[in-house]
Amino acid sequence: MSSSKKPEAAFALSLIAGIIILINGALLGAVGSFIAPFIPGPSETALVTGILSTLMIAGIILGIIVIVAAVMLYRNPAQKTMWGIIILVLSIVSIFIGGGFVIGLILGVIGGILALRWKPK
Repeated sequence: MSSSKKPEAAFALSLIAGIIILINGALLGAVGSFIAPFIPGPSETALVTGILSTLMIAGIILGIIVIVAAVMLYRNPAQKTMWGIIILVLSIVSIFIGGGFVIGLILGVIGGILALRWKPK
């Protein structure tokens, strides 16, 4: 357990997790636009691109919120419980968009747990 004035480990892991989740979400949109020409039928194309676009938006939003929560955790460690829970929950929810290639999910969960367990010096 860290005993510094700021939760550096929780911040770093959560920030990296948020960035990876954001990248995962953005790549879902790229995949959707890449595979669209290869899907037979206009209704199937619309369905697949609609699903991937929704997942892309969700991934980008989740990634941004995890990044903001990590920054707020670092800037205001007195509210570590709130930011730690946000990081933890949204990292788990990110599994529906691929979990930031799974490593974002793992880093976010570890970062959230570290934030919740962190004690100031």
